[in-house]
Amino acid sequence: MKEFEILDPSGGEHAPAWPLNAPLQANRSLHVGLLDIAKRQGDVFLDALEQRLVDRGHSVSRYRKPTMTRPAIATLVEEIALRCDAAMVALAD
Repeated sequence: MKEFEILDPSGGEHAPAWPLNAPLQANRSLHVGLLDIAKRQGDVFLDALEQRLVDRGHSVSRYRKPTMTRPAIATLVEEIALRCDAAMVALAD
């Protein structure tokens, strides 16, 4: 299995370690969470991504941060982790 290093953009000496999950099975339908971080045009990107995922047989839940200037609250992150097989974040401008 290939190993990846995940970098935390928040930096600092005490950045948390993020364990990787096992790779997703490509031959099954997934429930994908799409998180809009409230930057301009992020919703446009996620609309197109959602359509592509649905066209391929996956289900999608949409989430949105109230503002781009603050991290997502822990309860939102927990909800996405519990409900979704995978998650994607829009970082568009």
